[in-house]
This record gives sequence, structure tokens and C-alpha cells, in this order.
Amino acid sequence: VSQIFSTESAFAALKEDGSVITWGSYGGSDSSTVASSLSSGVSQIFSSLFAFAALKDDGSVITWGDSSYGGDSSTVATSLSSGVSQIFSSEPAFAALKEDGSVITWGSSIHGGDSSAVASSLASGVSQIFSSYGAFAALKDDGSVITWGLAEYGGDSSAVASSIASGVSEIFSNRLAFAALKDDGSVIT
Repeated sequence: VSQIFSTESAFAALKEDGSVITWGSYGGSDSSTVASSLSSGVSQIFSSLFAFAALKDDGSVITWGDSSYGGDSSTVATSLSSGVSQIFSSEPAFAALKEDGSVITWGSSIHGGDSSAVASSLASGVSQIFSSYGAFAALKDDGSVITWGLAEYGGDSSAVASSIASGVSEIFSNRLAFAALKDDGSVIT
């Protein structure tokens, strides 16, 4: 075993041979439905509150656990079959950053699993993703920020849209909000 990951009530052990072993009481403890896909080639594991997402060496993603928390990625399976470089999570959803700078989301639709409202902005140029409990913020190569998910968790940045349209260098988050650090040393929340 090289590394261990967890949901709120389950564990997933990544072994040196790229296989995964899971245990616990709920929310990802039972990986039997995807066992053959987890027998080799897994490079990293990510988790939401009750689900796991395994990133494989070939850039594909395998998910399991509670479907309401991102354990079922069947609606975006084609997009997750290759080219994924990193995965991020809110508590009930996932966002996959692809090598081409695009973003694919799944899980609880209201907590960031549905990014259709900002899909055109997430089609390219995303360099990093940050999350709160129920929202995501994507930092783009041009220094702009795109947010989605529940407004009360930072998913609605319309009030500061002009301030985060450029010049953002980094984003920080807590459970309920985001703070953007700009190139000039100022902060937008």
C-alpha cells in the first residue's frame, strides 16, 4: 500500500501495483461493481463526502460510492474515458480538469455537479479548480475566475464579476466562500 484516501465513512487504499482496496461502512466502501477497473493502473484517488473517483494512468476516471455524491459518473463517462489530468471535489460533486483545459462535472447538480450554465467558459483555458462545500471556482489561464454551484457556498460570483475577470493569481476557499488573490496584492471575496 502506497497511499490511503477516505470519504466520511470509507477508505480506499492505493497499492504500488496500481490496484485499489476499499473498506468501511458506507459511501465508497463497496467497489465491487468497478473492481475490474481498479485492479491496475490507478495513479490517484479523490473523494467527495460519500464517493470516490480514481484517476488512472491512461487519463480515464472510475467512480464508485453514493450516486448522489458523484459515485455515478455514467452521464459523463465518454468525457472521462481519457485526457483527465486532475480531479477536484465539493462535498457532493466532482470536477475533472482535462489536459486540454476543459472541465467535466458530475454528482449533485445543485452543488456543482451541473456546470451547464457556465459550460462555454469551462470549455478551455482552465488551469486550476477550487471548491467549497457546495460550489466550484475555476481559475483560467487569463487570470479570470468562473464559479458555479450553490450561491450560498460561493457559486454565484456575479456581484464581483468585473473584479475577477482578470488579474487573479490564486484562489482560496473555506466551507462557505471563496477569496481571490490578485496580481496587485488585492483580495476579492
